[in-house]
This record gives sequence, C-alpha cells and structure tokens, in this order.
Amino acid sequence: MATTKDQISDYTHFLQLPLKAVACWEWYPNPTTNFKIMLNNIYLALVLFVLLNFTITLLVNLYTEWVDIMGSLDKLADGLPLVVAVAVVIYFALYKKELYDMVDYMNDNFKFHSARGLTNMTMEDSYASAKKFAYVYTACALFSVSVYVTLPMVFHLWTHQPLQNWAYMDADQTPYVIMAFLRQCLAQAFVGLAVGQLGVLFAANSILLCGQLDLLCCSVRNARFTGLLQAGVQHKALLQHAGAYAGIVDDERHNYIYSKTELEDSAYHYDKKAASHFLDRRYVFDIYDSEFDAATEAALRECARVCQVVATYKDKFETFVSPLLALRVVQVTLYLCTLLYAASVVCRACGVMPPSFQLATQALLDKGLSHGHHTKEQNLYTQNAQIHIKSILILIKLCLLRSCM
Repeated sequence: MATTKDQISDYTHFLQLPLKAVACWEWYPNPTTNFKIMLNNIYLALVLFVLLNFTITLLVNLYTEWVDIMGSLDKLADGLPLVVAVAVVIYFALYKKELYDMVDYMNDNFKFHSARGLTNMTMEDSYASAKKFAYVYTACALFSVSVYVTLPMVFHLWTHQPLQNWAYMDADQTPYVIMAFLRQCLAQAFVGLAVGQLGVLFAANSILLCGQLDLLCCSVRNARFTGLLQAGVQHKALLQHAGAYAGIVDDERHNYIYSKTELEDSAYHYDKKAASHFLDRRYVFDIYDSEFDAATEAALRECARVCQVVATYKDKFETFVSPLLALRVVQVTLYLCTLLYAASVVCRACGVMPPSFQLATQALLDKGLSHGHHTKEQNLYTQNAQIHIKSILILIKLCLLRSCM
C-alpha cells in the first residue's frame, strides 16, 4: 500500500495497473535485465498489433464497401478512437522516461502536511478525490466499451438479423463469429483503456496539483503563526490569545478546492516531525513583536520553496500532456460531429420508413408467411429492421461518448 497514516509514498499508484494493461506504463519500469526489457517490448508489440490489426480491418472494410462518404460516416467515426489509441500508446512508449521522471518528482517533492500553524492541512482529501475519480472513470469507460461491444451481438441473437458491425466482416460461421467477437473485445478494451486512462491521468494529476496548491495557500496564510510556533509559542496559547480567529476555519472553508483545514495542533511541520518540545514553551507573547520576524521570514522562504516545486511540476505536467490533449480535443470534436450527422441521416431515413414498415408487418401477419419464404414484404421488413438497429447503435454511441467526456 502506498499510503500510511502520516504520509503518502506514491500519489499515483492507482493509475499504474490500467496503464500497464494497455502498455502505457511498463510492467517493469526502468528494467535492469534483458529479460525484463524483452517482456516490456513483447507486451507493447502485442498491444500495438491488436490495435493496428483492428484499424486495418476497418480500412479494408471501407475500401471494399465504399459508396460515398455520407454512407460511411459511422465507420469513419469508429476509426477515430482507434487512431487516437494507437497514437497514445506510441506516445507513452516514446516518452516513458519523461512520465516516470514527472511521477518521481511528485512523489519526492510534494508535501503531505502543511506548515505547522494555527490551522493545518494534509493532502489526504485531494489524494482520496483523485483515487475515487480514477476508479469511477475507469469503471465507466470499461462499462461503455462492454456495452458497445456486446449490443450488436445481443441484437443479432435477439432479432436473428445479420451482424451489422464491420468487425464481423466475412464472419459467416459460428467459430469465426466467436473469434471476431473476442478480437473486438480485446481491441476495444485496449481502446477504452488507452483513451480513458489519458483522461484519468490528466484529471488525477490536476486534482493532486490543486491539493498541493491548497496546502501551499494554507501555509502562506499561517506564515506568522508558523513563525510563532517555531519560536516556541504553544498552539494552545495561540487559541487562547486569538479570540478573533475563532471563526478562521469557517472563513477558510470556501478558499480551498479539495482540502479542508483543521483548527488543531499538528505533529508535523511539512513532512518533518515538529520539534517544538525541544524549545522553551511560551504562553505569553505579542504577535506583532519583531522578535518573531526572523522566524516568519524563514516560514515564507519555505513557502517559496513549495511554490517552486508546484511551478516546476506544473511545467513538467503541461509539457507531457499538452500534445495528447490537443489530439483528444480534435478526436472528440470530429467524433461527435460525425456521429451527429450520421444519426441525422439515419433518423431521416427512419422517419420515412415507418408507414411501409407497418404495412409490411401487417402483410406478413395476414398472409402467415413462414420464415423460409423471402418475399418482397419480408425484404422490406428486414431493411427497416436493419435501419432501426443502425439508428439505435448510433444513438448509443452518442450516449457512450457523452458519458466518457
């Protein structure tokens, strides 16, 4: 476990397993033996092979069944997440050293405890928020992928209509259909993890960065009190002589994003054990006395060092994620526009078809046609069913996209 009661040794441990599953984080980071290097490279090659194989399948399907761009909008939309997933995996493979350096810098330099002052704060709340977000978002992404993969198969088994998804091209027998289904499950799982974990990485690190900023702001607000405490003034004495600060916690309640302060003494000054018990304990003091100015200046210098850590990490983080976020914004925009237009085209077709659909259905009931007789009415029924299924799948894609944005 990467956390203890008084410290966190690894702020992003909950991100590593999903990233490892999609080869965005090596199973053996910074390997020292050829065996570990070989395993990392083999798994990376496997993930890229699955993603590229699925992408090539889509390109072949587009090439063989191309009529016009309007009729292939939904397939083009399906290709966008595949391209982004390949780009994300390759990017992480090329810049894994920068990723590890960024995470190590956070773990080595972020403070878990604020400066010891009248009010105190830890990173516990922001860490818990980041971890909770990561788990919930990953679960939503995997659920969306599962729905997207299984719905065509459910419709196929329920309606006995041919599979409409391009992933089942030329799969006309049960063994081939099963193999195509398993391949799609694996490929879409990689897509969901690659694209989804990019969002998780960005959001979780942003939450942790905001938590460190909250901690810094708390330390700056308490700089004078930190100087007093470092000079031997007792925390109880501050509370007794500071009646005007009785509502300081309420005053700070809306000044922080993820963390909250406590009006209690802390055993830590940043991440070091407070040494006040070695000093002369003082209960009588003047908060404006110049004898505390030197200690206050030292407290402000420590705040400046924490501020420098936050600024450095922000630059590292921004440099690493900016290209990926730009790619993601373009992909989501194109994906949303393409699906919306495809849905409008299909819904327009559905709006024209329902009367004939009802007539065909009534004719089938009146004549008592069996499933083996392929008449014009049955063909019309099949065409309408396929159009309605296609429209439902497009709308589901839109809903799943909205849930993962």
